[in-house]
Amino acid sequence: MQALVLKLCLLFILRVRKSEAVQEAFHGDAEKLAIEGDRSVVVARYGVPDAGRVLLFDPGSFGIYADFHHIAQHLAREDWYVIAMTRAGMYQSDPLPEGQDPVPRFHVADMARVLDTLGIDRKVILAGHSMAGVRLHMAGRIMPERFRGLALLDAVCPSQMRGLAWAGWVAWAQLIGRAGARFARSRMGGLMESVHPNLLKLEGQPRNDKLASVMSEKHLRCAAREVAVTERKALGEPVEPAIKLPAFFATATQVSQGTSELLREYEKEGTWTRRIHLKNDGHMSMLTPPSSHLIAEGIDELWEAGAR
Repeated sequence: MQALVLKLCLLFILRVRKSEAVQEAFHGDAEKLAIEGDRSVVVARYGVPDAGRVLLFDPGSFGIYADFHHIAQHLAREDWYVIAMTRAGMYQSDPLPEGQDPVPRFHVADMARVLDTLGIDRKVILAGHSMAGVRLHMAGRIMPERFRGLALLDAVCPSQMRGLAWAGWVAWAQLIGRAGARFARSRMGGLMESVHPNLLKLEGQPRNDKLASVMSEKHLRCAAREVAVTERKALGEPVEPAIKLPAFFATATQVSQGTSELLREYEKEGTWTRRIHLKNDGHMSMLTPPSSHLIAEGIDELWEAGAR
């Protein structure tokens, strides 16, 4: 009888602990996270904090946390804890401190602040899309001890951060930002939700937030300014690749031009690297199923490579 009572007690304790674990799971809901004084940035978390593997995501020049939604969901089902950021100044996140330019180094420091605030004291995978490539390589050189590897998703490469090709990209992004800002505050802006192609195939809150960011004059102006500041910084002080860290590259468009050249640098250094090319995808659609699953698998391999 005593043995039966003891067994029932143990089952009850295990059930309670399991219930508590379920309650600790995160499902990608956007939340404001205070990271420095009264300044907050928006993050969306997926999975459980004590998962075996951890990833931090930085979106591209006009992106928010929602850009990584499909990949994060897939990873969370495979024992990952994923933290997707929306940078300072972008939609819903607080502005940068007064007088502070949105230079890559500032946003890299915010990455560290997010990890510290969430109590992440182990190495993580740092992933980024598009222009986040600038910040990922810079973060990998400034604080390599925090990262197990870099996942670069159709990302700008250091070899592209020199000369007129990069400056041309900046001019294009600034034009988009200014035109978008004018459109967002016009009467025609109300039509955006009905005509937006929603290349990310989002639903629910991530979709609503993505559409709202596209319609936000503040967001678009901040994004255009960020691109301009990054260009001046990159041309004046070229960002060197973090080729000491294992890296996974998923490429799709000309945005990631320079990757082949960069891969040769990795090969020469003897650092683990892998590339997949999603030739049938666009710059944003590559982040959606089924390609998102291929990217998630590549990130899994990157994690294992970081242990070697």
